[in-house]
Amino acid sequence: MASANRTTDHQAIVDWVEARGGKPAHVKRTGNDSSDPGILRIDFPGFSGGGSLEELDWDSWFDAFEQNQLAFLYQEKTGDGQQSRFSKLVRRRPEDEMSDATPHQRGSRRKGRTSRVDLNTASEEELDALWGVGPATARKIVEFRRQGRIESPEDLMQIDGIDGATVQNLAQQMR
Repeated sequence: MASANRTTDHQAIVDWVEARGGKPAHVKRTGNDSSDPGILRIDFPGFSGGGSLEELDWDSWFDAFEQNQLAFLYQEKTGDGQQSRFSKLVRRRPEDEMSDATPHQRGSRRKGRTSRVDLNTASEEELDALWGVGPATARKIVEFRRQGRIESPEDLMQIDGIDGATVQNLAQQMR
């Protein structure tokens, strides 16, 4: 079964990206100088973004990652068990931090927390980042859970506009 994870752990990010042949990058012509690379991305050669991305070194990428207080949302395997390249940068939450984490220092890999995405605590942004969920569905899920805890993805069938395919997709990505 596929699952979505989020982390702020630098080495976990490097390991995941490099295992898939990816490299740290940014969108060309974003940012304002060498200290602000603009929009961060992961570039997987042969996939979309070829002409619009420019490679960065990991130190520059993590400097911007920390400055912008980001977390890395990613998937290890697809629903059919294949290696996944799905990732997205999202806003960091307090629970993403380890209590004993040291502040970021250029050239070092900061330890962070890695956790699975949970239907009962995921933000709209995290839900929107999952395969098959857009902004409107993410908003509906957040509104629905105000009524109480979601015990299983099947509970989402009570939401207007969410069908069995969406529930099955979410069941593979979430806990």
